[in-house]
Amino acid sequence: MFVRLTRGIRRMFVFTALSGMILTPIYHIQSQKLEESAFEKPSDAKYPKENEVIGVDGDYTVTAANTILNRYTALAANVSAGATSFQVANVSALDSPIPQLGPLAPGDLLMLIQMQGASINSTDSVNYGSVTALNGAGNYELVTVGSIDIFTNTITINGEGCITGLRKSYTTTGRTQVIRVPQFQNLTINSGASVVAPAWDGTLGGVIAIQVSRFLTIDGSISATGLGFRGGAVDNASVIPGVAIYRSTNAGNGAEKGEGIAGNPSLYPNGRYGRGAPANAGGGGNAHNSGGGGGANGNNGNTWTGQGVMPNTPASAWALDPGYIAAGGFTNSSGGGRGGYTYSANNADANSAGPGNTAWSGDNRQERGGLGGRPVNNDPAGTLFMGGGGGAGDANNSAGGAGGNGGGIIWLQAGTISGTGSITSNGNNGSDTTGGGNDAPGGGGAGGTIVVSSFALAGVTITANGGIGGKQTISGNEAEGPGGGGGGGYIAIRTGSPFRSANGGVGGTTDSTSLTEFLRNGSANGASGVANATVSTLPICVSPSAGPTTVVGQVVDAYGRAIGRARLTLIDGNGNIQVAISNAFGYFKFAPIPSGSTATLTVSHKGYTFASPTQIIETRDSIAEILFIAD
Repeated sequence: MFVRLTRGIRRMFVFTALSGMILTPIYHIQSQKLEESAFEKPSDAKYPKENEVIGVDGDYTVTAANTILNRYTALAANVSAGATSFQVANVSALDSPIPQLGPLAPGDLLMLIQMQGASINSTDSVNYGSVTALNGAGNYELVTVGSIDIFTNTITINGEGCITGLRKSYTTTGRTQVIRVPQFQNLTINSGASVVAPAWDGTLGGVIAIQVSRFLTIDGSISATGLGFRGGAVDNASVIPGVAIYRSTNAGNGAEKGEGIAGNPSLYPNGRYGRGAPANAGGGGNAHNSGGGGGANGNNGNTWTGQGVMPNTPASAWALDPGYIAAGGFTNSSGGGRGGYTYSANNADANSAGPGNTAWSGDNRQERGGLGGRPVNNDPAGTLFMGGGGGAGDANNSAGGAGGNGGGIIWLQAGTISGTGSITSNGNNGSDTTGGGNDAPGGGGAGGTIVVSSFALAGVTITANGGIGGKQTISGNEAEGPGGGGGGGYIAIRTGSPFRSANGGVGGTTDSTSLTEFLRNGSANGASGVANATVSTLPICVSPSAGPTTVVGQVVDAYGRAIGRARLTLIDGNGNIQVAISNAFGYFKFAPIPSGSTATLTVSHKGYTFASPTQIIETRDSIAEILFIAD
């Protein structure tokens, strides 16, 4: 058996920033307590445990657009919670072309994440697509590599901090990915440069995950926009008018549904076509020529009906909609927006002739648009989802629009995050009609999921908005239903108050001359998602220390320069108070601290102010990642 042991000198030693001196082998540091002599040496060295950000991949600057920092492979065999090893499809796929990362080696960080696998209701009703069991969909966690067998593609977890192995179970049918997560000390993304992931292809992609031990500077962008679950494809097979089904194996009955946590459309029970929304994916527009529904992600807490969010104008036209009548007013469903009405041929008045009125002729402009996808419940502690894809618009004249892709997942852990750039995971817009425009457009993709855990966060903007519903571009009186808007995504941060947005996408419109008084023609907006969630814990392996622990950290200004003579006050779980003063290099230390308790740590200084002067820490083991940043 051939086992990779190390990547070489960068894994074996930590260098001080000031002198370049070798302090100690890093693998020795992982197993030893913090020593006073090591603390006294001014250094950027870390004292890593598996639950800490250790920065062993050094500093890196991204200078090009569409840079991929992660590496991806698929889980090759089911693995249960508690397992200490797992098999992947190709361990060499986790080798990085970035020289300072190189081949996968012990000490590297991996994310396991199950993308799909949920079971859904398959009845031909509005209940079609409701989730009956997640079956592990959304499960994720991070583990450290202990050893690698390249002949069997088996990775063994470093058990020092994972005394019970994996936290959760993962399946191959659930499309579980194993993703290599770089561990930079400092990462800079230059203006005009960007970090992305490969687009989700049904097996791999759609996820960006990065650790940075100190400073993550984003002047460019980190983007998973449109890299999540895929929108429904146009089939151009509509032949049957007046279809009222929610699922079908016959493409003549409606357009293809989007993709979501229940799988790709080919796996949906009782068919991939029709308006029913499978989990967080949008439904396809029914025949004849209704618009696709928007995908979903973040759950704003409103009751889901699939009807989306109706704008309040024009009130007289919306008041004739069956969804409005059933709700007793404008709908305000969570999730994705509903697609617009079926084909109409004549010019009637939408303020007096409602859906289904024969004055419209054609398919009488019936309310048969794809329903908006259902929201899901993300939790940074162990469950994350990509944005659902929008449903396609129903088509028969080679002019229809596909559903928009959902946004992917962005997971960031860093000391401090700053810059003038952006972190984005928006859903793509639904595709507009093409050619003569006499078919229906697609629904918008849902916003993705963004998790940011840092001690300080400022400057950057964070967005996970839903995509806009597709537009019908047509001349004359003929009209079809526009696409519904995608639902908003999910954003969780640990600290700071950056601009955040998880808005739903607006529904599409039609250019038909018969509907100038009601451009939406039945298309609804996607609902807002969740923009203000908080990161309290992350699923990174950790085990409590048996004895007293040590807390080490640093005080710096906004430019990363050390601040000496700051006063640090720590109150441990037993109420004991300790005071420390930072040294000339900004470092401070507290010891001993009772393990397994919660402590409060506060900083003050006569010459500086701190936006976040207090941190709550769990002393489960010695900590060397505490960072206070002055304004």
